[in-house]
Amino acid sequence: MKLKQFLNCTCHFGKLLHGKHRTHNISDPASEAARTKNSYMLKLNVQHFKKTAIQYETIVLQILSIYFDAHKFVRNNSLRKYLLVSGIAFLLLFTITIKAILYGVNYLEYPVTTELLPILQKFLTLSPADISKGIQATFWLITKAIEANKDAIFSTVFLIIGTPFFSFISSKTEEILSGTTYNFSWTIFLKEIKRGISISVRNSVKQFGLILLITLFALIPLVDIVAPLITFNVQAYYNGILLTDYTLERQGFTVKESEDFYSSHKPEMFAIGLGFMFLLLIPVIGWFIAPTYGLVASYLQFQKNKIS
Repeated sequence: MKLKQFLNCTCHFGKLLHGKHRTHNISDPASEAARTKNSYMLKLNVQHFKKTAIQYETIVLQILSIYFDAHKFVRNNSLRKYLLVSGIAFLLLFTITIKAILYGVNYLEYPVTTELLPILQKFLTLSPADISKGIQATFWLITKAIEANKDAIFSTVFLIIGTPFFSFISSKTEEILSGTTYNFSWTIFLKEIKRGISISVRNSVKQFGLILLITLFALIPLVDIVAPLITFNVQAYYNGILLTDYTLERQGFTVKESEDFYSSHKPEMFAIGLGFMFLLLIPVIGWFIAPTYGLVASYLQFQKNKIS
């Protein structure tokens, strides 16, 4: 009798467990729909990422090949003499410019701290010593970002300083290819230089701001592994803009039109800057050929877009 009761209880308990398990596995229609939607959106995002990556890869490979055309153009049109000018200037200005920038940052630390300290005390509950340490940490971060990326930072500064010379190289390239001759005028020349420097400085500030953020995140373990690659890509994109703007300003593009052009041709800007950065990686020789090759390649790509 006891055995029979025990078996009945066990059977009943098993049914309860089975029923509970089945009830637990019954999916909520709303949850199931949400999971399906999330899965579908994830699939779409992955497909969009793959499509964008393939698009970038195709454009980058096409434009990098234009640097070979730029090499032939420089060789066939007696532009090699201009390589010496940019190369020697690069060598002479590199050490001076970086040291001047670092000196300027160190020089500004004390007056900036003195001016900001009373202002920040009104908004922060920290002690003056802690606020001062925070400002010092910010300047330390800026110094480290400059030291870690001095080659790329100088290349940007160099393109700004050399605006008159590089504008001439870009103009010379267009004159040879299209036959268009631009009559020299000091008024127009100074206007173009002013516009070019304005856009160059604006984009350089954006670039350095991103470099600062990347340097900050690079303090996180593991992130520091990919930080140099991200920084390199950022520098490539903005250098592509600097190299292309010499052509756009000569075509009469306004600042707004130039910004729109950069936004709609991001892969091209990145690829032009990437070729420029690759050339700079060649010891010594790269410093001579990178600026001129980059300017010629940017104009060749602009003409290609214009024709297509």
